[in-house]
Amino acid sequence: MKRKYSIGIFFILILIIGLFISRPKLIDERSHVAASPAIVPTLFLHGYKGSERSFSTMLERMDQQQWGTKTLVCFVNKKGRVSFKGSITENVENPFIQVIFENNRAKLSDQTKWLQEVMKQLKDRYHIQEINLVGHSMGGLALTNYLQTTVDEDLYPKALKLVTIGSPFGGIDREDYFNVNYGDALIDLHPNSAALQQLLKNKSAFPSDVSVLSIAGVMNNPLAGDGLVSLESALFNQYLVNRDQYTENVITDLAATHSGLHEMESVDQLIAEFLWGNK
Repeated sequence: MKRKYSIGIFFILILIIGLFISRPKLIDERSHVAASPAIVPTLFLHGYKGSERSFSTMLERMDQQQWGTKTLVCFVNKKGRVSFKGSITENVENPFIQVIFENNRAKLSDQTKWLQEVMKQLKDRYHIQEINLVGHSMGGLALTNYLQTTVDEDLYPKALKLVTIGSPFGGIDREDYFNVNYGDALIDLHPNSAALQQLLKNKSAFPSDVSVLSIAGVMNNPLAGDGLVSLESALFNQYLVNRDQYTENVITDLAATHSGLHEMESVDQLIAEFLWGNK
């Protein structure tokens, strides 16, 4: 009995000593993944039904051009819990962050709430002070709504620039699209939906020091736009910001489909010039 008791104490002591030895190492690793305050990452957010694949090839092309490096993926599960894969280290000059929503058909208010949690953790865990934002389709709506409703710079990184790609700020005017798709997001994507009207009502809350680039696609005619979002709808965010902070660019090409926009090198170039001054 005494021998068993002694062995138990021995193992407990070994465990305590191990914890004390490993604790400084854990602290060092955490500080190692923290970004330098001078680093300004760029966050990429997919649209309705999007996934990690939505921006994967664009980020690969940008990496090949040496414009930046994908270093961190933020995964948000259906309950809004955030997990991270990768890190942001001080030696990465232009890190890319990809945000993935498990519920990729969620309503705009939920996406905005999840973005707030992502941004808060990016500041807490990685000490990110400033950030650029890129959103495709509904991702552009969510990022715009986030900027309108999130003002506490002590809790969140300060946004510098926003790029929207084929984002339906005026809604999607195609009834057949709503007949074959499902999810709470569809309510918000209808023209004149309550969520889209709220974006317009909140226009004065959009930060006046955030520069905006709106990219739209036109395959054949402006009414059809990129095949899903009309030109007018994609550029409607010009009414949500001050004129002097807004820039727009229209890609006229048969390849400028709604899902094809983030596969075009010309779109890569527009984003690079706007965000980082790459020519």
